[in-house]
Amino acid sequence: MLKLTDLCSFIMYTTPFHKEVIIIQLSERQREIVDIVQRLAPVTGDKIAEELGLSRPTLRSDLALLVMLGLVDAKPKVGYLPGRYPNYDSHIGSMLKKLTVADILSDPILISGDATAYDAVLMLFQQNTGTLMVTGEEQEQELIGIVTRKDLLKVMLGHTDLHTVPVTMAMTRRAQMTTLAPGDSLLEAISRLIRHQINCLPVLDEPCTSSAPIQGLVGRVTKTDIMNAILNLTEEKT
Repeated sequence: MLKLTDLCSFIMYTTPFHKEVIIIQLSERQREIVDIVQRLAPVTGDKIAEELGLSRPTLRSDLALLVMLGLVDAKPKVGYLPGRYPNYDSHIGSMLKKLTVADILSDPILISGDATAYDAVLMLFQQNTGTLMVTGEEQEQELIGIVTRKDLLKVMLGHTDLHTVPVTMAMTRRAQMTTLAPGDSLLEAISRLIRHQINCLPVLDEPCTSSAPIQGLVGRVTKTDIMNAILNLTEEKT
């Protein structure tokens, strides 16, 4: 008999807000989890971990991804059940549709536009983050750009003295930035992160539509923020 896991090594996932297809490759462990749920449902997270010989925390991100894709469903006080990919009518799917960016955003990590690329590298390590929001020298809430590990690596590959390079020379400028608003849905945030192949988006309380400075930086949404939100939903007594 053909198993669901034989069909989902690669998932052709159509985003709910944009008519595009994204290919997501599942790991061997994720395919094993789907198979266990198919065989033992309803099954708790602890039982899945026992079957794999792993700890429950080790599986948190795998279970969250599978639930988000609709391959597995999670119901409070019941456990994990086979999903119907892509299933936005499941318990988790309905909860995800209700969440907005305002519900999951985190505080932005800021660096002033008069800092150097070396300062940015230090801050990335000190704050254990992958993205810094670059703000105006006069106004902290004026977002002028974003600098990431990749941006700084490009500068370092040129063997340039980072002490002499302004962070504004390394950052992605506002014209190339994608942003979110607090009222945007969580699913829209996921779609934009995947579509633009980035790990973090700034959240602004007013639209970025003019050539004026971008004011109203109120937070950021990262892939970690999204995974934590999904984990919080999937771990409700499952």
